[in-house]
Amino acid sequence: MTPLLVLAEFVFTEEGEVELRRHLDRTLDETRRTPGCLQAVVWTRPGRRWQFSTLWTDSDAVALWVANEFHRGVLMPGFRKWCIEGCFGEYTLQSDHERARKCASCGRWTQELPGWDEARPAACGKCGAAMAAP
Repeated sequence: MTPLLVLAEFVFTEEGEVELRRHLDRTLDETRRTPGCLQAVVWTRPGRRWQFSTLWTDSDAVALWVANEFHRGVLMPGFRKWCIEGCFGEYTLQSDHERARKCASCGRWTQELPGWDEARPAACGKCGAAMAAP
């Protein structure tokens, strides 16, 4: 399987950003529950700039998200009102590198694949302590 990375970038109006924040938890929940969604995260920058990074098993999984009732009924019309800029990009993941996380218990670093998964590593490779995902 070669995962498909979809980046959706938006710049919101001040009022639009307030509306997005009202729907953000549900947006991430609905996206993550879509069959074929491997990961969904959101990043924000100054200037009301937001980037949604989603990783999918394939384009059929992306199509399921696009057809999602909440996506079509709330987000798509909302973004047309809330945003002043937007773009989408689809990229195939050709390589992956380990994600490293520092253990709060022993202070050592543990690496694990896949690097795109924020839930990994889940336990310290040195002392076995659980590592909470952000």
